[in-house]
Amino acid sequence: MFEASVVKISGDRYVIYPPKDYQLKLRKFHGRKVKVLVVIESD
Repeated sequence: MFEASVVKISGDRYVIYPPKDYQLKLRKFHGRKVKVLVVIESD
């Protein structure tokens, strides 16, 4: 599990942007569909 940022890229498109160390681990899954569990904590 890691914390990620939600980033707006264009129009109404958003991406989940993981920390740099997880980007390297996730690179091998590029182009594949993955299941993501999102937990939004209140401030």
